Amino acid sequence: RHLESMSALSSVPSLATRPFRRAGSTHPRKYRSPVVMSALPKITYFNGVGRVFGLRVAMFKAFGKDGWIDERLQFPEFKERKPTLPLGYLPVLSIDEEIFTQTEPMVRWAAKISGLYPTDLKEAMRVDEVCAVAHEVLYKCPFDADEEVKKAKRLEYAEGRMLQNMSYIDSKLAGSSNGFLLPGGISMADLQVYMVVHMIRTGNFDHIEPEYVDRFPNICKNAAALDADPLIVEYRAHYPN
Repeated sequence: RHLESMSALSSVPSLATRPFRRAGSTHPRKYRSPVVMSALPKITYFNGVGRVFGLRVAMFKAFGKDGWIDERLQFPEFKERKPTLPLGYLPVLSIDEEIFTQTEPMVRWAAKISGLYPTDLKEAMRVDEVCAVAHEVLYKCPFDADEEVKKAKRLEYAEGRMLQNMSYIDSKLAGSSNGFLLPGGISMADLQVYMVVHMIRTGNFDHIEPEYVDRFPNICKNAAALDADPLIVEYRAHYPN
């Protein structure tokens, strides 16, 4: 798969790209007509990969580098703005000045616009299932105010529910000819699995060793395929993290 060197928009289906306005235009932005956007969509999150890697990639693929706003807050800024956030946390997505929370529906919205979400219903089910299992790895993760208790709970979790979920994802990727969940290439599911992998490998999943991912060969192949994908290479040329 080849992307034009100057823009990720070239690989987006025509329904998503043809109605877009050019940079600097004063006309309302359109996507998948007849929906009209009066302002650039905006993601607000911290200055790191965290939970929004897939969302940022999908936005980049849909809107290019300058067709959306990637607002990154430092922690002091977040503390000041927290009372104004719908549920008091990030990320949030602004569409036509309406604020949305919850990472999963945000990513799905952007993935549908960008062509990273399948139109085939069975493939969509595969994608949604893997995304849900990957998100559950994060949501089911135990916490405790006592760091030693937290560590013990995390180590138990790593050999229990987390192992079960990661093994299931690995089984879903078994037999892939391209490293991705779907034969057509990278999808929202691959991006969400990568989110978990990246958190573990970079030491941002407390008390879970980076080598934990090595237990799952198909997940490792999936991450390698994603790292080499032209969309990700181009995205990272503009957004280092």
